[in-house]
Amino acid sequence: MKNIVLIGPSGVGKTTIGKYISSKLKIEQVDTDFIIEKKFSMSIENIFKKYGENWFRIEESNIVKEVSNKNNIVISTGGGVVINEKNIENLKSTGILFMLVGSIDTLTRNLMNSNKKRPLIGNYGYDEIYKNVKNMFFEREKLYIKSADYLISVDNRTIEEIGEEIISFYKKH
Repeated sequence: MKNIVLIGPSGVGKTTIGKYISSKLKIEQVDTDFIIEKKFSMSIENIFKKYGENWFRIEESNIVKEVSNKNNIVISTGGGVVINEKNIENLKSTGILFMLVGSIDTLTRNLMNSNKKRPLIGNYGYDEIYKNVKNMFFEREKLYIKSADYLISVDNRTIEEIGEEIISFYKKH
């Protein structure tokens, strides 16, 4: 079976929904950001501070290539994975790409409730996070849409509803 690949902006719920799908289908779930954090024993925030975004993107591409060689797994990607076209080629070679779509308000609220720090978003309160999320989303929106096989709305929906919709599309392949 092909991989289920979750793409979309920070705060949309890729990791959480990936875990749900993984448990329902009883298949492995990998999170590219988590793999990088584990490999370097530091948070994404600290990796950005110490090495910079360009270095992080190179490492991200290496991880994407590695996990794309597996089959029948759920892959939760970082929000910027779509920046590098080669990442999308690798992910599409063995996977079906589901873009999780949410309003800027939903993404902002999710980020405010997360204990994980996003280096490109900041943690400066609702207004600042909202502005940063909005700017970043509109910079990447066309890349997300171009990369996705399916667009899945997360607004006002439970993790279960979102996960079941993805599983339903996945089983048709």
